[in-house]
Amino acid sequence: MRPASAVRAVFQSRFSLIWLLLAMVAGFSISSSAFRTPENLLEILQSTGITAILVLGLTWIVAIGEMDISFADVAALVSMVTAYLAVKRHFPIGLALLSAFLAGSLIGALNGLMAAYLKIPSLIGTIATGYAAKAVAKILGAGKPLPIESGGSRIVYGFVYGEVLGVPILFITTLAIYFFCRFLQDRTAMGQHLYALGENRQAAREAGIKEPRIIFFYFFLCSVLASIAGILATAQLGSGVSEIGGGTLTIQGFTAVFLGVMVVKAGKPNVIGTLIGVIMLTVLMNWITLLGLRTFIVWLARGALLLIGVLIVTLSSYQKKAYRIQIR
Repeated sequence: MRPASAVRAVFQSRFSLIWLLLAMVAGFSISSSAFRTPENLLEILQSTGITAILVLGLTWIVAIGEMDISFADVAALVSMVTAYLAVKRHFPIGLALLSAFLAGSLIGALNGLMAAYLKIPSLIGTIATGYAAKAVAKILGAGKPLPIESGGSRIVYGFVYGEVLGVPILFITTLAIYFFCRFLQDRTAMGQHLYALGENRQAAREAGIKEPRIIFFYFFLCSVLASIAGILATAQLGSGVSEIGGGTLTIQGFTAVFLGVMVVKAGKPNVIGTLIGVIMLTVLMNWITLLGLRTFIVWLARGALLLIGVLIVTLSSYQKKAYRIQIR
């Protein structure tokens, strides 16, 4: 490849979000000495790891044209079930973690059953299961966090806070999960069927793609990943909590997914784009917090980024429709 061609390839629009992220990091480092400290950058990477795993499954849900509002509440349910069984029922920590994971996965199976086979609109169905999960979580803890003190939990705690050459183990693991999921997304039949359903359901059915099975699988996987994030968040906080992220993770998740359509697969939700979106949001929120700005600034920033992401998805959809019309 010629040097000029290589430069043009690097600065293609599909890499624009990456360049924006780098510009944000550079600008924030100049404006705040606290932002560029190794300790703060380490905190950003640790926070990114858990959030990125939490919203990974949401990427594929949006890609097939569905919605899942319950993923953050599933993580909170898993967190509280773990703490309740370990603290109140004196379960061994391993058994408590397994039971909580199965409870979260069950929500995913229920979401998939409603959306794929009962044909209940996924937005309505996941709002219902999300509220149910949140209610159970609050009942188990009586509306308060449940601290966990267990030797077994130190294994998960060490995973969350451990480092390799100064890089958090959690972030390294998150990168490995994302790149593996990118392989599944781009190099397997399941991944190809995912985008086929998102583009045109009728055409996908006529091509022999088993729509219900694929929809069920991705809803189930979304809750499985949220359950893993719930376990990691419990280890990070040292307690079970009924509302992870202060109730803002649902908005943050959709914002990351919608912003991510600017990266790699233009106009399509994809796992690498979501990862970049999560990092961008974490960096922005960290900088705003360090500056001591008021809470409404945080909400305004999140809302603005979500609106930008939705506009990008909408414009991409219009462009695809116009292109199909031209072909015809």
